[in-house]
Amino acid sequence: MTTVPQRFAGAAFDALSAIIAILDDRGVILAVNAAWRVFSQENGGSDDVGVNYLSVCEAALGADQEDAQQIAAGIRDVLAGRAALFELEYPCHSPTEQRFFVARVTAFTQDGAQFALVAHENITRRKLAELEAAELTLELESRIQERTQALAASQAALERQNAELEDRNQALAQFAYVASHDLQEPLRTLGAYADILRHRYAGKVLDERADTYLQRITEQAFRARQLVRDILTLSNVATQPPMSPLNLGPLWDEACRALPWPEGARVSRDDLPEVHANAPQVRQLLTNLLGNALKFRADRPLRVHLSTQEQGDWVQFTVTDNGIGIAPKHAEQVFGMFQRLHSRAAAGGNGIGLAVCRRVVERHGGRIWIESRPEGVQVHFTLPAVPADGEPAPE
Repeated sequence: MTTVPQRFAGAAFDALSAIIAILDDRGVILAVNAAWRVFSQENGGSDDVGVNYLSVCEAALGADQEDAQQIAAGIRDVLAGRAALFELEYPCHSPTEQRFFVARVTAFTQDGAQFALVAHENITRRKLAELEAAELTLELESRIQERTQALAASQAALERQNAELEDRNQALAQFAYVASHDLQEPLRTLGAYADILRHRYAGKVLDERADTYLQRITEQAFRARQLVRDILTLSNVATQPPMSPLNLGPLWDEACRALPWPEGARVSRDDLPEVHANAPQVRQLLTNLLGNALKFRADRPLRVHLSTQEQGDWVQFTVTDNGIGIAPKHAEQVFGMFQRLHSRAAAGGNGIGLAVCRRVVERHGGRIWIESRPEGVQVHFTLPAVPADGEPAPE
């Protein structure tokens, strides 16, 4: 049985795919396997037996010089016992293809003599895959960097545009405030003098047509003053307001007391959690919503209720009434500036109440929408909650 391994040793040595040579302690090639012979012949050499491999490596020139000298140094270290194993991956390209190998050197002792086993394994497939993966990684990193830079540039541009837009909004709001304020006095004077003429000379000096004209002047002057007041209101919500913890309960109660509710009306609310908001703007929001419920009531006892639902960083408020309602197709239209679904004679106003409501809610980072009901509507809006740490909800 001891002869069986020896019987297969030579065949097994030649069957190995690695390119293998056995060196003596001086570096002379004593034996090579079939793969070594084939590789050597393909590259213009012979089987190399009897050649000093160390001398060949150390005499190498050109692009392979550094790798060959490292292999020679590794062989010497292994033969001297300074290292148990030496490994080196290196390129070995031919004129027609890219090739990569890994050189491994180990030592063994037989019959008291020291030998080195040098194996060169073709790792071209793995190495090309690694290089391709590395190239793809670099390309991906480059694209990510380009995309990141583009996003940063877009973000910076957007921030500049937002800052410019905010400046323009503030300038426009200031202009609207000043212009509206300056219009108040001449409109007030016009309406006052029209009233004086109408009351002093109606039915006396002026004929019936003139009386009608004066009546229309008075009405239009009043309408213009109301429009100026609406513009002033809108200008007050055009800029980002300072915000602090706020309970809407007292504001709701205050707005309710200020309105002329009809007999039998019932206005109620839930206990309300605190929100992070601006009191004057929220007061305007609640006043407008209550005013709409009052203005568009039906022929039945009016019911208006404010409920809430906490939703993480936000609080959703819902104003429910049993008024004349609104068609679902108009649920978005009513938030536009100067949008009216009813005639001025029937409902009054200039059609900016809900536009102001939307502006207020959006200035707080929330949203507002309307849902129709069989009787009346529900107006939902969200405001940032006040968390335990006192910081506002993210917008």
